[in-house]
Amino acid sequence: MTEAARKELPEAREVCPTTTRRLLAEGALLLDVREKDEVERVSFADCEVLNIPLSAFEQRWSEVPRNRDVVVASTNGEASLKATYFLMYEGYDRVTNMKQGVVRWIERGFPVIGEASVSSTAAEVGCGCGAASPKADARC
Repeated sequence: MTEAARKELPEAREVCPTTTRRLLAEGALLLDVREKDEVERVSFADCEVLNIPLSAFEQRWSEVPRNRDVVVASTNGEASLKATYFLMYEGYDRVTNMKQGVVRWIERGFPVIGEASVSSTAAEVGCGCGAASPKADARC
């Protein structure tokens, strides 16, 4: 990327799955950027989901609505953070990344369709939501 094409972006907003559930109940859209095979194994349930795989994101990002809050999710929050910054670069200001992704969503017992298991390695991701103690962290 050339110097002329760079934009200074603020730090992306990030929320845990518990906060994501609240945002979805308030009308936010969940944008799942996992690949088709991942979504076929396990997908988010009981919420409106738009799936645009990260591999097709540069071609399809304009499908994401600008007129509502969007929470971007992936397996562990890394791919979704990339998509979040991409959308911010494109001028979206109502976009938030879901930290720890579907791994933490499943760990919290939130509804899914398909195989609701996580690997022990993936499940070791901490919340990072700012909770002061391990006991408080359990709420996320």
